[in-house]
Amino acid sequence: MSGFERYGALLAHRGVVLLVSAQIFARIGEQFVVIGLLWEALDLTHSSAAAGIVLGAYTGGTILAGFFAASLLDRYPRKPLMLADNAIRVVCMGALAWAGIAHTLNIWVLVILACVTAMASAITIVGTRVYLPTMVPQELVVTAFAVDSSLYQVAGIAGPALAGLVTGRFGASYSLAVAALCFLLFVAIAAFIPAGAIDAGVPPQARELSLTEELGGVRYIVNEPVLRGVTLLVVVCNFFFTLSIVALAFLSKDAFGAGPIGQGIMLAALAVGALVSSLAIGSGRWPYPRGASLIASSVLLGILLAALGLAPSLPVACVILFVIGLVDAAFFVWMSELRQRIPPPDLLARTISASMILNVLSFPFASAAAGFAVSAINARRTFEVAGVLMALYSLLFVRNKALRTAP
Repeated sequence: MSGFERYGALLAHRGVVLLVSAQIFARIGEQFVVIGLLWEALDLTHSSAAAGIVLGAYTGGTILAGFFAASLLDRYPRKPLMLADNAIRVVCMGALAWAGIAHTLNIWVLVILACVTAMASAITIVGTRVYLPTMVPQELVVTAFAVDSSLYQVAGIAGPALAGLVTGRFGASYSLAVAALCFLLFVAIAAFIPAGAIDAGVPPQARELSLTEELGGVRYIVNEPVLRGVTLLVVVCNFFFTLSIVALAFLSKDAFGAGPIGQGIMLAALAVGALVSSLAIGSGRWPYPRGASLIASSVLLGILLAALGLAPSLPVACVILFVIGLVDAAFFVWMSELRQRIPPPDLLARTISASMILNVLSFPFASAAAGFAVSAINARRTFEVAGVLMALYSLLFVRNKALRTAP
């Protein structure tokens, strides 16, 4: 089956088309949230450390709720849960936008509603990653991951650029208002997903509600050599990568003098590279072992992040970020493929949910650390240090035989 035939067969599924279409708006909304929260915090406090704390609360909320998202998805119909998730996000972002425009917003309300929004989002994030592949035949699973990644990057191109423009021209509160509208559009589109489409393949199971059951995915990852290696690689490297992505705002402001507009342009360049890579991977077969490919790409990402700190101008930084996007998207698809095919069906949701949460466990610390690092050693040096440490850590996994030889 050719690349075009693969994509055509995948998009022949009405439920898939509606789910990924709704996800585009949710992910654009998430881009508006991240940029809006960061610049709203800077407007309120004029402190990079405070901005990092707000983003830490946002990423931390997803982790806090993520372990239990899989439990809900195992027990109840997934479509109503995803609709409720996005309805909560509409309310929270709408409230922040209204308070900001009315000049009644304070930093503590920003932190609390950012955390609540993130907690709600865990259901859609986990649900889409776990169940989109179950809606298609086995031969289209990699293509489904590629489409999911591609549409994520489409949102990553449009979202940051638009959010940067809206924030720079009208203010951060209006970016949060646009985010609320995007989540509302998710609800409007996802409401038409055929009944049972998201529940195909892995029906809800009546499991005993206990901490032992909820942590079943974690135990499986700890005991499975390949997934354990992937998790150990990703959780630390994600700290350095996320720290760098958050620090793009400060690189734009301090090094290039471009503010939120420059941040949006750089994030869009990253997403363009990831989109190109995702489309290429989804149209064919990668001939090399996935484990070795993960290690090599992680080392390369570290080197590229260090180079970003040396970029003399915004256009050069965008070129480097385009290449980072190429490598990062490939990393994501290979990781997702390993994570999807290894667990047994009865542990699939809990294992993927646990893997997603463990992989982003460092996000809130990285978000907070970005603000403090920039204050202490400036934006450029932050990229140099983070990139070198990421590359060196990734090299350690060359000695991990289980991961290195994973097919």
